[in-house]
Amino acid sequence: MLKRKHILLLLEWYDYRIHLGVAQVARQNGWQLNCPKEMNVNEGFLKNWNGDGCIALLECVETLDYFWNKKIPIIDLGLFGYRRPVPRVVTDNRKIGQLAAEHFRDHGYREVFALHHGDNSMFRERLEGLQEFMELEGGHVTVLTSANNIQPAIINELKMLAKSRGKKLEELSLGFFGYEDTMAAEMISLCLQNDLRVPENFAVLGVDNDNLINSGLALGLSSVDSDQEGLGKAAARLLQSILESQPGNPTEKIVLRHPPKGVVTRRSTDCYAVRNPLVANALHYIQQNFYRGIMATDVADAMGVTQQGLQKAFARNYTRSPGQEIRHQRIQAVAHLLGTTKAKLDEIAVNCGYNSVSSLVHSFRETYGTTPGKFRKQKQEEYGG
Repeated sequence: MLKRKHILLLLEWYDYRIHLGVAQVARQNGWQLNCPKEMNVNEGFLKNWNGDGCIALLECVETLDYFWNKKIPIIDLGLFGYRRPVPRVVTDNRKIGQLAAEHFRDHGYREVFALHHGDNSMFRERLEGLQEFMELEGGHVTVLTSANNIQPAIINELKMLAKSRGKKLEELSLGFFGYEDTMAAEMISLCLQNDLRVPENFAVLGVDNDNLINSGLALGLSSVDSDQEGLGKAAARLLQSILESQPGNPTEKIVLRHPPKGVVTRRSTDCYAVRNPLVANALHYIQQNFYRGIMATDVADAMGVTQQGLQKAFARNYTRSPGQEIRHQRIQAVAHLLGTTKAKLDEIAVNCGYNSVSSLVHSFRETYGTTPGKFRKQKQEEYGG
C-alpha cells in the first residue's frame, strides 16, 4: 500500500483561506492533512508525533524546535524572529503598502494616517511600504501616536491636529490605512460613533479582503487582497519540493514573498479627496463611464462647463487632467482584467473603452513597459495559475 505523507497545519492565528490553499495542494499530492485548532494542547499531540512535514504560523519557539530536532521539514508563514534557517513563505508586505499608497494617491489623497506599528513586524513592513510609495509623488504618511490600536483617544488626536491647521475634523478629507481588516473595521465604527462620515471625512482601507469581516459592516470595506489562499498554496508547494528533494534540516535561509492580488474597492474609499465639487463630480462621472469610450469633452458636457473651465479646475485641485484620468481608469481596468480573467484582448478593449486592440496595446506598453500577454503570464506565474 502506498504510504501517505502526514502533514500538520499549525495556525496560531487561524485563517480558513490559508487552510483552503494548503488543502488543495494536499489533495493533489495525496497528503493526510490535519489542522488542530486548539493550539493550547500542542504539547499533547506533539509528544509522539512523527509525521512528514508541517506548515506553521506560530510564535512558539518550543514547537518550532520540536520539528527541527526531529528533522521534520517545516515551512513558517510568519516573521517571528526564529534564529534557525527555517524556510518561510510570507506575504509581500512592502507590496501591500505600495498598493495602498497608489490607491490613496489615485483618489487624490496627499496625506494618509496610520497607527504606530507597535513593534509588529508585519505592520512595520506595511507601514514602511506605504511611506515609501506615498512619498514618491510628494505624499506623506502621518503616524498617530495616541494608541497602537483603535481607541477614542485617536479622535482627540485628530481633532487637535485639525485645529492646528485651522480646521474642524468634520471639514477634512483624510485617508486611513488599517494594517488588517479588523483594524480598519474598528476605525469605521469609531468614525461613525463620532459622527464622522465614511468615506467623505475618512476614507478607510484595510488589508486581507476578509469577507466575513466585510459582511458585518454597515458599508463595504475597501481592502488590499493579500491572497491568503495563494499563500497557503505557495507554502504547501514549497514543502512538497523539500519533501521530494532534501530531507532533513535546511542549511540556507529561504524566504519567499507572496504577492497580494490588488485592491478591492468598496464604499469605504469611494470618494475623492478634493474640496472642489466640480472636480469631485467629474471624477465620479469618469469612474462610472470611462468604459464607454468617453473623452474630456464628454465630461465637460456632462458637468455643464466648458472644456477649458474643467481643465483649469482639475489643474488647481487634482493630480491629473481629465484626459489623463480617463486613460488612467481605462488602463487600470485592463490590468485588472488581464490578471483576473481569461478574456481575449478584443473583449477587454471593448469593455474598457478602447476603439481597437492596437490602441489598447500601445497604451498598455506606455504605462507598464511590457505587452498585455507578458503581463498576464507574469500574473499567472505569481498566483500559480
